[in-house]
Amino acid sequence: MFFVRGYADREERRAADRKLPRLMFEGLLLGGTGLGVFALIFEIAADAFSVAAYQTLLAIEGAHGFHEIAILAFITLSIMLFFGIVPAYKAGAYLKPNAGGSGPLVEAIGPSRLRGLSWVGTSMFFLDAVLTIIISSIAAADATLLILPEVAPFRTFLAEGFVFFIMVVLVAMGPRRAVPLFLVGGGAFTLFTIFALSYVTFNALTSADLGLLVPDLLKNLEESGVVTHVTEAAESLSSLTPALFFQFFLRSMSSAMLGFSGYEVIPASGKHAARPKWKVINTALIIAALFLIITGVMQLLAASIWRIPATEGYSTLLIQYELVFGSDSPILLVAGVLLAVILLLAQGGGYVGGSAVAANAARLGRMPRPFEDDRIGIAVIWLFAAILIPLFPSVTAVEAYYAFGFVSAFVITSTTVFFVRDDVLRSRNIEPGSPEAKALRFAGLRGMIASYFMAVVLVTQKTDALFPILLLATFITLFQLFIYHGGLRRVLPIDEEVVERSYLPGRIRLYLSGRERAHDEARQHGIAELVDHLIRSGEMVKFNVEPNSIRRLISHTYDVLPITWIETEEVHHHGERFEEPSLELEESYWDAYHQKRAIMDTIEHFSHYGIFTFIEKYSHNWTSENRDLAAVQQAMIKALFPLTPSDQVWDEYQNFQWAQQPENIWQFARQRYTWAKDQWPNVSGRITTVWTLQDLGLLEDSELVQKVMAVREIPQQVMQNGEDDELPSDDEAE
Repeated sequence: MFFVRGYADREERRAADRKLPRLMFEGLLLGGTGLGVFALIFEIAADAFSVAAYQTLLAIEGAHGFHEIAILAFITLSIMLFFGIVPAYKAGAYLKPNAGGSGPLVEAIGPSRLRGLSWVGTSMFFLDAVLTIIISSIAAADATLLILPEVAPFRTFLAEGFVFFIMVVLVAMGPRRAVPLFLVGGGAFTLFTIFALSYVTFNALTSADLGLLVPDLLKNLEESGVVTHVTEAAESLSSLTPALFFQFFLRSMSSAMLGFSGYEVIPASGKHAARPKWKVINTALIIAALFLIITGVMQLLAASIWRIPATEGYSTLLIQYELVFGSDSPILLVAGVLLAVILLLAQGGGYVGGSAVAANAARLGRMPRPFEDDRIGIAVIWLFAAILIPLFPSVTAVEAYYAFGFVSAFVITSTTVFFVRDDVLRSRNIEPGSPEAKALRFAGLRGMIASYFMAVVLVTQKTDALFPILLLATFITLFQLFIYHGGLRRVLPIDEEVVERSYLPGRIRLYLSGRERAHDEARQHGIAELVDHLIRSGEMVKFNVEPNSIRRLISHTYDVLPITWIETEEVHHHGERFEEPSLELEESYWDAYHQKRAIMDTIEHFSHYGIFTFIEKYSHNWTSENRDLAAVQQAMIKALFPLTPSDQVWDEYQNFQWAQQPENIWQFARQRYTWAKDQWPNVSGRITTVWTLQDLGLLEDSELVQKVMAVREIPQQVMQNGEDDELPSDDEAE
């Protein structure tokens, strides 16, 4: 049956399985070709696993103190995650491992009728990024109180400081260079959590009497101002009516969902995964889900045995650590420091993920162009977070809004996988309608069932947060539409002649809309990729000019921005090209990439321009009563273009007129001029000897002169001049 059948190609899967042992540890020391499974998990651990600091608190608080309801709600969610969300995300990663978040995935594999979801997905992910930073900074401030309880009155200022600090680090270092911070911090936190929670669970099962210490511990925390609110543990379910039980169950589910926050970042981080990327991402998805589920169950089990209440301001996890390690234990200090650090780094997931989504939207023409620089996105996200932090003084205050972001990503990803386009399936050698295609769509269907149920629970249980979320998401979506359809240029239109002049070579282009800009950038990417391919393949060697001169020439003649060459170099650094973020832009990219003949003709033209300049300037030195200017120029053309029909080059030279060229063109043509000037002495020996003898009156036999002049001049030793693809390279010529 299709629902138990795999969709991955059998040979591809076997090859990936053989590589898996190496892929597990790839990139841990920032070596190799990308991040392996553990490195990828450690990178996202700050965002995904840091929820261990408050997921138990929220589950118990949502259940009104009934631990049994909290455990049941979390187990239900865990089943949905593992058997619904995980398969859908794995299928999406298999189809397009470079797509990233939910919005880009819609553009990459979704049908046109779902294209609107990419706009919504971008808006919701951006909101999710801001809320990630807010909740992580607040939780980091709370964790800091374990070490410095006296700073409890300054929680908000501390959170603002954390937000600013991480923003400055990321802007200064850049997201890519900050990866070691995530690897080290995430790895240390993950390993410590496995050890510490295992020890907590063992003590909970063997030392239930530790729960007797909870009241005194809480009293001290409340007196010091660390704990600001307590939802006491309820003793018995017998007092609840079925309706109330179901209400608390759904409420606990809506709060416990936060335990899966950050999971949606794994595919986005997978852009930097080792190859085969889909295998690394899929394995990381499974292990991360197991970590989230097991650690959540461990915390809830210990909290239930010891009857730990939900304590706002000081997480349930820290109370568990304090019970088993003791308030004066160095291990407790390590736990607090690690928790504070990982929550501090968890902001990076919001910054990096949000800026990446904003950059993708900018490439689609939906955000201003500066957002293509991740640093701009990071700074804007920080500004929003810094403004909103005072409005959310606690974790429980922000969690209602936060869950809508990642649950919407679950919904969009699952739906997109289910309705995947047939051409995308064929690109992965899956025939539409086949058992493999049905198995893949079934994975999306399972994700839809799980994510839709989560969404319904959120809407019904967090109704108060729904309107602000919809309002903000609508605002961001409208802003995207505003930019896409012209932005201020629609409000303050520009003269069409000004726009047309901006398309002349060497001018800064003005775009009438974000859509037009996006297509032009895709065109630039195609041109830059083509030129770099020609340079790397050796087809440009014949011009005997350094690559940067060729790039500058093409930049001017084809209006390719300098940043495009940098982006192209980054693509080569990753070892593969990242597709344009939509089908339309992919078409623009390939239309430009297929302009090889036009590109070569342009380079050829200005190569000849430089050589013709030399001929025009230098030919006058050899005119005399024995030969006119045309005869000299024809002879020079024969010598400098030995492998091209002389008549063809002569006709081209006849149309040549020297004119001052822009520097970006002339710096290329000048090198061809210099080549011709340096080469002329090597190829002109026989010709100039005859001319000299003529001028001295020592050679008057015109028939002999014609025979000598008709001889091809050194056709094998001439340095390549760019007029023929078959000319040998310098090394071959030597």
